[in-house]
Amino acid sequence: MTTFEDQAIFPSAELFLIRRFMKSEGIKTKQWLLGTGLQEGDLLQVDTLVSLHQFDMIYRNLYRLAQRPDLGLALGKALNLSRWGVLAGALISSKTLGDALETANRYRTLLRSRFVLNPVMINGRCEIQITKRQEMEYPLNSRFAHEVLLGTLTSQVQDIIAQPFHFDEIRLAYPAPKHARQYQQHLGCAVQFDCDQTMLAIRLETMTRPLPMGNLVAKQQALKLCEQEVARVGQVQKGDMCWQVRAALAVHRDGLPKLDDVAVQLKVTPRTLRRKLQVAGTSFRQISQEHQLQQALDQLAIPSMKVSSVAASCGFSDLASFRESFKRQTGFTPQAYRKTLFKMVDIPVGNLTSTVNIK
Repeated sequence: MTTFEDQAIFPSAELFLIRRFMKSEGIKTKQWLLGTGLQEGDLLQVDTLVSLHQFDMIYRNLYRLAQRPDLGLALGKALNLSRWGVLAGALISSKTLGDALETANRYRTLLRSRFVLNPVMINGRCEIQITKRQEMEYPLNSRFAHEVLLGTLTSQVQDIIAQPFHFDEIRLAYPAPKHARQYQQHLGCAVQFDCDQTMLAIRLETMTRPLPMGNLVAKQQALKLCEQEVARVGQVQKGDMCWQVRAALAVHRDGLPKLDDVAVQLKVTPRTLRRKLQVAGTSFRQISQEHQLQQALDQLAIPSMKVSSVAASCGFSDLASFRESFKRQTGFTPQAYRKTLFKMVDIPVGNLTSTVNIK
C-alpha cells in the first residue's frame, strides 16, 4: 500500500533552485538526486511532481555531499520565494508582511513545512515562536532543518518586502555548533543558542508596513489556486491511514492515546484501524513507538530538559522503561545519546545549560 509520503504530489520548483545552488558548489545534479528515481531533465519539466520521501532523500544527499558546515544556511538563502510556486503569488501580493506570514502558516501543507510559526506581539515587536509539527519527522536532524529554515525565511522575507532584511534577534533551542559564528555572517543579526524555545524577532513596523506589490484581487486569485492544491493534497492524506494516525498522536500532549481512542477520533472501528494499518505493513504499536522515539530525540536535544522529564513527556511510567525502549530502538541509552549529540556540536556535556551569544 502506497503511503502519503510516497505519493508524488508536490510541484518541483524548489528543485530548480537546488540545482542552481549545487552547481555553484561544484556538485553534479545526479549526485544529489541519487536514489530518488528523478533525472536532471525532470527538474526542467513543468508537470514534474515530487513526493515527501523524494524530497527527504534529496536533503539527505545534500547533507552527505556538503563540503562546508554552513551548507544549510547557505542553501536556505538560495531558496527564494519562487520555491513555493502559486503560493508565492499569494504571499507577495499580501497587504503586509504580517498578512503574508499568516497566509504562509495557513497553507503550510503546500510548503511541506515541518514547522509551525506562531507570531506574538511583545514589547513593540513581533516574536515568531517556532515549533515542530509532530506528525512530520526531520529527514536528517533538527539543527540542519532549522538552518535551512533560517536561511529560507531571511531570503523570502526580503523577497516579499522588496528590500534588505534581517531579523532583529534569533534565539535557538539547540546548542551552538562548531560553525556558530557563521550564523551571524549569513543572517546578519545576534544569535543566541541553548534557549528555552526557538524564536525569531521582527520589528513591528516591518510587519505592518504596506507591501510594494500588495494587490487584493491578485491575492484572491492566487489563493483560489492554492485552495485547489490544498484539496488535492488533502485527498491523498485522507486516504493514508498511517498519516492520519501520526496526526492523531501529534495532538496529544499527555502521553500516548490508546488504539480505541484514536479509532474514535478517526471515526473508524478499532478493528478497521488495525486492518488498514496491517495492509499498510505496520501496526498501531509500531507507529506509537516511532512517535515516542521522535519525541525523545527532539527533547534530548534540549540541554535544559532532564532525561526523567523527557521520559514522562513521552508517556513512559518510569525512567527504566524509557531507557530500555530507547536503547532497543537506537542502540544507545538516553544519556549516552545525549553525550554523543553534544560532543558532535562541541558543547561541554557538563555544562548543558550554557548559552553562546554570537554578536
